[in-house]
This record gives sequence, C-alpha cells and structure tokens, in this order.
Amino acid sequence: MLQLRYQEQGVDKVHRLKQGVTVVGRLPTCDLVLFDPSVSRQHATLRVIDAECRLRDAGSRFGSYLDDSPVADEVDVRPGQTLGLGEVKLVLEQHVPEETLLSEGHEISEGPGTICRPMSRGVDVAVPSGGDGHLLRLLADVGRTLLSSQSLAEVLNRVVDRAFDAVPADRAFLMLREEDDQSLAARVLRHRDGSVPPNPTLSRQVVHRVMTERVAILASDATSDPGLGVTDSMVRFNIRSFMCAPLWHRDDVVGVLYVDSPRIAQFTGADLDAFSALTHSAAVAIEQARLSGQLLEETRRRERLQRYHSPAVVSRILQGEDAGEELNAHERDVSVMFCDLAGFTTLCEHIPPAQAAALLNTFLTRMTDVVFEHEGTLDKFLGDGLLAVFGAPFEQPGHPQRAVQAAMAMRRALTEMNLVLDAPKLRMRIAINSGVALTGDIGSPRRREFTVLGDVVNTAARMEELAGPGDILVSGATRTRLGDEIAVRLVGARVLRGRTGPIDLYAVDG
Repeated sequence: MLQLRYQEQGVDKVHRLKQGVTVVGRLPTCDLVLFDPSVSRQHATLRVIDAECRLRDAGSRFGSYLDDSPVADEVDVRPGQTLGLGEVKLVLEQHVPEETLLSEGHEISEGPGTICRPMSRGVDVAVPSGGDGHLLRLLADVGRTLLSSQSLAEVLNRVVDRAFDAVPADRAFLMLREEDDQSLAARVLRHRDGSVPPNPTLSRQVVHRVMTERVAILASDATSDPGLGVTDSMVRFNIRSFMCAPLWHRDDVVGVLYVDSPRIAQFTGADLDAFSALTHSAAVAIEQARLSGQLLEETRRRERLQRYHSPAVVSRILQGEDAGEELNAHERDVSVMFCDLAGFTTLCEHIPPAQAAALLNTFLTRMTDVVFEHEGTLDKFLGDGLLAVFGAPFEQPGHPQRAVQAAMAMRRALTEMNLVLDAPKLRMRIAINSGVALTGDIGSPRRREFTVLGDVVNTAARMEELAGPGDILVSGATRTRLGDEIAVRLVGARVLRGRTGPIDLYAVDG
C-alpha cells in the first residue's frame, strides 16, 4: 500500500492512495484536498497501478516537483521520494500492515544452516585480524549517512540502501512499530533494482522471534533446513537464504530489518556481523529522526502559540498532560480589552506610508509585550489596535485586575514611546469588559485561530467608541470584580450603539 505523508498547519497527516487516479488540489471535490494557497484547485494527479505510482502536473500555477525537479509529463515516483505541490511537501511511503505481510510458519529451531546470534545493546563487530576495509568503510558510511539524515522517511530509505551495500541481498524489508502499543507495518519494501515486490509475505515466526528474543537470524538454505521448516512464503518466492535482525535502541525494539535471496548460502557469518551493525546504527538514526520530527513539530506549534499567548502560557499549554486541550472552545469568565490609536487615520494623511507602517509596528509590538507581561492573550490585531483577553486559555483568578493593570502599563509605555520617537505623538484609548465568553480555536477546517466570542466582546467594542484619547474605560461588570484594589471613578450611564439599555462606565485614572 502506498501513502503520502505531509504536514498541514504543523500537524502530521497521512493519505493512503487508492488504485487508479487520485486528484490533488484545493477543490473540495478532489480526492486529496490541500488547503494551501500555493496549491491550485486541481493541481496534480497521482496514478497508482499495483505498487507503482506516477505523478502528472495538471497545469498548476506554482508547479509540481519530484525531489525539487519540475514535473511536466507523467513521471515515476518511488517510495521515499518527495513531491512538491506548490509549497506543500509530501513524501511517498510504503505501508503494509503486519496482518497483511506476515504469514504463519513453523517454529524456529537452530539447524545446520542457521545462525541465531543474540544482539547486545551495542553491537561489537568482529573484524578479521588482517582488517576488513570494506566493513570499516561501511560502518563509517552508515554513521555519516544515517545520522546526517533528518526526516524519518529519508532515514528508512537510506537504511535499505545501506543494506544492499552491505550484503548481497535481492530483497529488503524494513518493518517499524509507530508506537509501543501498535503493531508492525512495513515502511520500505524493495528489490535491489528499486522495484517493489508484488504481494510479498514474510514468516511471522521469524519476525516475532527476532523481536522478542532480540536475536539476529541467518539461514543459509531456508528451504532445506529442517530446523526452519518450509513455509508457503518461502516456497512461493523461492527464498533460499535470509537474514533478519531487530532494530533495537535502548530498551525498545522498534522494528526489524529483513533481507533475503533465492541463492543457497548467499550470506555468511561476516555478512551477519555487518548486517547486525547496520541495524544497530539504523535504530539510533530512527530514534534521532523521530526526536527531530517531534522537536520540529513542537517548535512549529510553539511559534503558532506565541502569536497569541505569553511565554508562560505557552509553556503551560505545551507541558500540560493534555497538551492543546485548553485551545478547544470553552466558556470562560474573562476580561476583554479593546485598544486602538485615536486619530491615527488622520495622522497617516501627513506622513509617508512606510513611516506610518513602521510607527504602527512599533506601537503594536510594545503593547503586545505589555499584554504578555500580564499573562494576557492576544486575540488579533484590528487595524491600528488590538483585541486581548485575560482569563483564557486557562482559568485565571484576578483576570479583571490583570486587564486593568495591563491597560495602565500600556498607557505608561505609550508615554515613554512618545518621548523617544521622532514622529507625531500617538494617542490611545482602551475599553475593558468582563463576563462569560466562548474562547478557543474557532474557524473552518481550512483555517482555525484562537479567538473570543460573545456579548462581552461586543460590549467592549462599543465601549471603546465612547472612550477619548488617553481614556481607560471599564464596565460595571469589571468594576464589580475589581473590588477596591484599583481606584476608578464613575463616568455615568451610557447607551451603547446597538444596545437597548444603558450600562455604567468607569474611568481608571491611575
């Protein structure tokens, strides 16, 4: 089975390819829908016949690529190669589940043509006294090539490449366990010439013994060895010699590497040494690639979270037992802040656009820093202002106090900015309201963003319209929650646009 592995908004995704034609593009009617602006509505087609895959560009705007080479006519795609559709990278992989690949066989016992060698944590390879230059070069190349690879798909394919370099095998299979509680799946199946074996099967007993007993097995004549017995798979594929060794790193056996040949006595004890050393280095490289992938995913997720949340909140989200659960939509008691520049549109009529943009960037950056310093969350920028929320994504006792203290700190920060900026003075107004709102990642499958929704937000937006330059207005709901910690003065009851009844407004003078 062939599948495509790719990332969408930092999330790993897999699409299993069907036999026949798969249309890839942005249209909902495509077989594989990619929500990236660089992907055309119908971008490319993938044609799968048995275990072969071919890629054709469908006249896309930003092009299709195979390993960074432009694709025009239909081209063959082999497992391990990278497809570029616009800016989206997809890796073609093989994936054959354990129940499909492994067949029942006989119990394995050591016979005259079989070697079962226990694997240690670190494989000590016996090098002949005269030296074995080929083996030494192989081990050096394995370490350099595998450990320099980054993606897991690249590592797995290079492991199989090195296996063909190391031993005279005709077929190679790399089976991997994605998680400790998951079954094996074949991720790479390949003939020496690069073709994919059609409908292969392996001995379940061989694979399971290798994994459970942590042994490397060599059979020099599998069909005649009475200790192995003859399985249907061995007869059907004319398997006369094979080797199988565990992919073992630290205390975990994450998979197996298996090679075979139709020739009798094709493998020797020296081949088993090299093969065992390869599997040890391969297991280390696989673990490194997995950790690198996890680190990259966390980095992307952290970068996304840092757009909205303070560093302290980001750390809590990433370190929580249910990381990301707090970003699901929840009803929470929050304090909402609207802040914008008064008269900025008029000011922009008298300064160059580049200067206006630089001035606005400086203002928004400084105000966002202050929000984060008080553990608030940035919902979004709104032209020359911003919307922030306190009390989300985590429950936050004292969120009204934090919101008002942040507003006062923002007012002081703007005063300091006006003293050093060689530009017209900026004037700001802020409104704060408290109440229950829906907070979390909200949107469509194509794009979701953290936001806050509800009447509490609409009321705060209307309050800001009544604020003058330099004002910090808070609602009666916020005033009640503040208690006596922060001094405010009554402005009076006001009717807000779009509302039927008046609400009490208070000003913060500190």
